[in-house]
Amino acid sequence: MDISNKYCFYVGTARGALQCMCTPDEKVSYSIPEQQSEITALEWGRSEDEIIIGYKNEQVDLYNAVANKYTKTISKLEGEGPIVGVAPINKSIIIAKQEGIITIWNRKKSDYFSINLEENGTLDALLCNKNRENVVGTGGECNDFKLWHVETKQCIFKAKSLGHDELNLPIPTSVRGIASVPENEKLNACATKEGHVLLYDERAQRRPVVKFFEKKASYTCIASAFRERQCLVGTTKGYMQLLDLRAPGKCLKTFTTFTGSITSIVCDPVEPLVATTSLDRFLRVHNLENKDLVYKAFLKQNLTRILMKPLVKEEPETEETAPQPVDEEYEELFDNMETVSDKQVSKQKRKSESEKAVKKKKKIKAA
Repeated sequence: MDISNKYCFYVGTARGALQCMCTPDEKVSYSIPEQQSEITALEWGRSEDEIIIGYKNEQVDLYNAVANKYTKTISKLEGEGPIVGVAPINKSIIIAKQEGIITIWNRKKSDYFSINLEENGTLDALLCNKNRENVVGTGGECNDFKLWHVETKQCIFKAKSLGHDELNLPIPTSVRGIASVPENEKLNACATKEGHVLLYDERAQRRPVVKFFEKKASYTCIASAFRERQCLVGTTKGYMQLLDLRAPGKCLKTFTTFTGSITSIVCDPVEPLVATTSLDRFLRVHNLENKDLVYKAFLKQNLTRILMKPLVKEEPETEETAPQPVDEEYEELFDNMETVSDKQVSKQKRKSESEKAVKKKKKIKAA
């Protein structure tokens, strides 16, 4: 499968540079902010051309993908710690910090609220479900999956712990990534550091309805795949899994072409293509149907986040057909012909039918 001139990739790096590569044949362009810091969050903004970038130094930049420039810097936010998640909601931007403070920012005013973490808890993942306005999902270290309503600032769903193991010790859940199920707005999946992938249905129960456990894995990120109830998860050991989250949950395919921990995954919602970044500084694009490595590029820096945008091809303008030469004699012939009305045609039909009837009678008499 050829992906030339099909996608535009925006990749965040550990040095703060935003790398753009619109086709595999073009060179990589770099956009470097004034204050360089590791990019810890990357998401599409309130318009098709806006990108929201969150940094480790507690700063957020707005980037215009068409003009290739930074348009706004958001600083002096409430709370401490790096930016762990950003998301657009209507005309506002949701900004989450590791300390557990969520800020709702727009140009007119900004507001914030705390998710009340435990003593050792952190906020490591934020999800804004595009199918549900004003609802965000959170999770992290010693911080189970929760859903919050942004306007009321209230928790509308809180997951229960996984219980205890054989030694009667609590099973820890350190959420590293959250993904929504596009087909059902009430379903959300979480990937944990301990090797669990948990599917929650807030209509049914607070415990996960589907649990998948990989004992040797430590998951770093998760993304929804293009097929129903499927997701992709990346690990610290350099492999990616395609999971089916229908009960009881199983691994369909394993991709092992990586040599470093996978840092970010993004999947095409229509075609079976997935783009990934990893600590080996490579951008890879895989085909989910046959596991083929479609594209691979070395980007020289440590890669942390990735966005993928399909390119819309402009249809070529149809050339106006040149006027054909007119045959004057042919046109005169048609102009001089007599016009036949509908009444004349009907009279001729009646005459022909009557003549046929007379001929039949004569034949019968002769016989």
